[in-house]
Amino acid sequence: MQQVSKYMVLATDVAHIVLFHPDDLGHAEHWPIAWYAETFIYPVESAAGRLIAWCTGSDGVFKLRLTTGDLSERERAFSGPSFVFPYRVRHGRVFVDNSDGLPGVEKMTDPSASPELWFDLADGDYAVTVTAVEWEAEPSARDEGHETLPNYVVAFAPLDGRSIKPARRPPDLIGSRDALARDEPFGSRPYPPDPVDFTRLYPAFAAADVAPVGRAFESRGEAPVEAAVPPGGDDFAVFDIRFVIAADLVPGAPAVLASCHGVRGRPQDEKVFSFKSEHVVAIVSVEGFCRNGDFSKPERHWIFGRRREPLPTDALATVKIAPRAFAEDGPARVDLVALKAQILADLEGGGVLGTRLGGVAGYEALRLAATEEADLLADWLLDHLPLSGRDRLAISLLPINDRFAALEQSYRAFRDDV
Repeated sequence: MQQVSKYMVLATDVAHIVLFHPDDLGHAEHWPIAWYAETFIYPVESAAGRLIAWCTGSDGVFKLRLTTGDLSERERAFSGPSFVFPYRVRHGRVFVDNSDGLPGVEKMTDPSASPELWFDLADGDYAVTVTAVEWEAEPSARDEGHETLPNYVVAFAPLDGRSIKPARRPPDLIGSRDALARDEPFGSRPYPPDPVDFTRLYPAFAAADVAPVGRAFESRGEAPVEAAVPPGGDDFAVFDIRFVIAADLVPGAPAVLASCHGVRGRPQDEKVFSFKSEHVVAIVSVEGFCRNGDFSKPERHWIFGRRREPLPTDALATVKIAPRAFAEDGPARVDLVALKAQILADLEGGGVLGTRLGGVAGYEALRLAATEEADLLADWLLDHLPLSGRDRLAISLLPINDRFAALEQSYRAFRDDV
């Protein structure tokens, strides 16, 4: 076979380069941004020969040479880490991209508008070796008129029946001879939220979509959130305030202590406030209100004996809270393996949940299939079953066996109602 080679120059602002053909990834049309880098997505798409992706280590402009041959002597002399990917050419060519043209909800460009980034190639199965090159280390690299080495050489060779294990994520291929190719999944430990002061009053309101701890949710028009901001506070003052938010703002009700992390909306519209739940608490009492960041005395909120004065429309209620008590767990009564298999069949076969999730059903099926811990399976169900905020919060507070019993019952009820 005659060897072919082509140079390309590509800028990336996501520190990744991807290689694909759009017709192979139509199923990702509704998938969220950066889906290609997810550890539950990338190995599946790579093993199917539909996607190659690697991390450059930084944003920038990169020179690539795609070839059906080998590295040149110059390239080999300054080569760094490399990785071998499986890939199947199905349409006589492949596209090299910075992820802007990948199918997905955040697709920004049309690959057909960039003919210089296509590489013609015979259909078939390939072993594709991507090698990073430390081009700057070549003594003549900075000389005027010198043709610099590429940042990456992408070499296509027939697969010839070889079995190539896919990377766990797009591997790091940094242009340094001292670097190593790495595909270990990234680990992260979220910062623990600040401790709770149970001696003070908190501004509070009821929200229909209140979410369990660790989750984000939005509220629009449900309460004058900015009533908790003192006069003179800037646009970011609301982010420094912790709110108690519940489905029912009554003594004894479960609630979350949440922080606002986003505000959006046009000036003429009601603002949409984004919150993240940090702690689960219990409401002890509703005592007074908050307006312009000023907390009223509790007794001023009560008149005529037991009758409570209506809350001013420009104020938030204020509450006292206590730690939430947790009940003992009941016996295990849900077959988690069978439940997970049934939900996966639902997602992959157009069942009620698959229909509900629409274009992201396949994405969520891959996420769920990669989930092994029981807590994560419960969290997935809490996120995707059609539950009210009240029920979602209440179920999340149950011990794990009781939680699965409630979730399975909710899933069965959902299926029966459709």
